Amino acid sequence: MANGSFGLDNEALIIKSGIRNVFTPHIPIDEISHFFGREDEATRLVSVINSPGQHILLYGDRGVGKTSLAKTTCKLILHKIQRGHFFEKRCDSGDSFSSIFVEALEKCGIDLSFREATQTHNQGGGAVLNAVFAKADLSSKRETKTTIVTTFKPDSPSWVAKHLKSLSGIMLIDEADALQDESDKKKIAELIKLLSDHKSNFKLVVVGIAATGEELTAGHPSVERCLKEVSLQRMCDEDLKKIILNGMNSLNLRPDDSVVEKIVDISAGYPHFTHLISLKCGEAAIVRGNKHITKDVLKSALNEAVKDSEGALQRMLESTLRVLNTPQEYKFLLLTASYCNTPEFRSSELREKLKSKFGVIVDSQTLSRRLTKLTKGSEKTILYKPARGCFQFTDPRMPSFLKMALNADDDVM
Repeated sequence: MANGSFGLDNEALIIKSGIRNVFTPHIPIDEISHFFGREDEATRLVSVINSPGQHILLYGDRGVGKTSLAKTTCKLILHKIQRGHFFEKRCDSGDSFSSIFVEALEKCGIDLSFREATQTHNQGGGAVLNAVFAKADLSSKRETKTTIVTTFKPDSPSWVAKHLKSLSGIMLIDEADALQDESDKKKIAELIKLLSDHKSNFKLVVVGIAATGEELTAGHPSVERCLKEVSLQRMCDEDLKKIILNGMNSLNLRPDDSVVEKIVDISAGYPHFTHLISLKCGEAAIVRGNKHITKDVLKSALNEAVKDSEGALQRMLESTLRVLNTPQEYKFLLLTASYCNTPEFRSSELREKLKSKFGVIVDSQTLSRRLTKLTKGSEKTILYKPARGCFQFTDPRMPSFLKMALNADDDVM
């Protein structure tokens, strides 16, 4: 085989290099040595967590690095400043307030594990048989088993606070937006207030995808004084460069300046894409046995990065283009839209961007019709209209995915 047995020879080289421990697009960073950028945000979180009575609510778009920042900061605090326990709960749609704090409560000696008890009942009766030659006492018994399930769900914030208040440590509640019942979010907010009132050294860091902090606290009014809301925005270009250059240097890889600039441009503030493209560039260089990463390496890496991207983004783009008569024209239109700097853009802005960036002139009516067409469909559309005359990508990560996918498409570029 060209690349060994099912690619295993290449895999062996990649694993030996350790690159997948440096660039980690699919898992949060939790090692301080691999955490680059976000120094200002990390400093702010450290200050808040170490302030008496203060807890943290960290929110923002998907892919901006919320979990990596939270985990790294919590572990740094516990290692350098405090001494205590670290708990992490990643919520899903099946979780509720009562299921979040099981591990922390067990540390306090509260056993909430599922238990079964079996009770056995014996029923018996006697019968006498008389015969000429024998006399016998016959006994018949019937056994009945009953299974009793005993469970306790800690559904009261005051009860949970009573047991956790003496515990020292930090609990990270990640993906809090996955909780389906608003009352569960409100109970977490109530618990935060109660822990603050108790002056507890047990701190909560709540992380989730949201546009506002109220979405993750169900608008609980009295929690504001003890819950510091931190809106995590996209990373600046300089911090993205730190991720690329520090990671590459640790692997003895040398990317061209133009490659670094292109990765930063495509990432558009999302560290997920920086890690993903850097990983694929590094893997390609390692397999080739060449530590120099050029534009040619980047080109092939973009193709691999697209294959390794989230399926939802791929499906949205594919389903959009599938129903269009001239998909190549729309690809070019979407690529240009991905370079608009504001979340919302108007057709006039896009028209100017087409002209200045690619030298393409399109009349305003034609452009407006095509944009409107991208907002219509039975499935989730790639664009939507937040207001009259305005357009916005349904998924804020789509511009980065488009730059990555369409820059690798020779038919478009």
